[in-house]
Amino acid sequence: MHKTNFTKIVILIVCFVAAAAFVQSKPDANIAVKKRQLQDALANIPEWNRVGSSPLDDRIVQVLELDDYVSQNYSNGNHEISLYIGYYLSTKKVGAAHDPLVCMPGQGWTVLDEGKGEVVLENQNRERISYSSMMLQKGGAKQLVVYWFQAYDTPAPSTFKQKLCLLYRKLLTGREDNAFVRISTFLDQSSIDDSYRSIFQFVSSFYPDFMNYVTSGA
Repeated sequence: MHKTNFTKIVILIVCFVAAAAFVQSKPDANIAVKKRQLQDALANIPEWNRVGSSPLDDRIVQVLELDDYVSQNYSNGNHEISLYIGYYLSTKKVGAAHDPLVCMPGQGWTVLDEGKGEVVLENQNRERISYSSMMLQKGGAKQLVVYWFQAYDTPAPSTFKQKLCLLYRKLLTGREDNAFVRISTFLDQSSIDDSYRSIFQFVSSFYPDFMNYVTSGA
């Protein structure tokens, strides 16, 4: 029994490696051409107003190998949400995004808690988002961070699952769009539960526009 299971695992690994090698050897014939910038596509989020932006230094854009990005703040009158998306047009840049568990401590934040989950968005499409989350603290400031790695039209909570999903999506559709998505909010007077609700309400509002951007181009 154990030998049979081991053989199946070996076969799956070999098939995965062969498929990955095949995909990577193909020319980038289906890199999407975007007609507008991501920040413009997400300028008008239903029930949320854009209240500020935090442009990245050119050196950071180069280090992260970004094809496009958005770094903006939104408010619904009660809560303010920060959205960062690092966008890539090619699977060759998968892994360029930095996992917050690595980069946030380097910025002086202490990770108080971390986890993973899935949420069904409260919008017309009822998308399912598999995500990772962190509770961070620096001095007296605390923030909740929800993030995922987008594999074309599929959210993944880790870079490993993102790579698997991208391999499948590229074989199926030929598309290579991928991204890192991070939504955060400071815990001022709100409870953790209220902060999660605010983040998921924002995701429900912005995700359809984001998906329209992801699937646009050819």
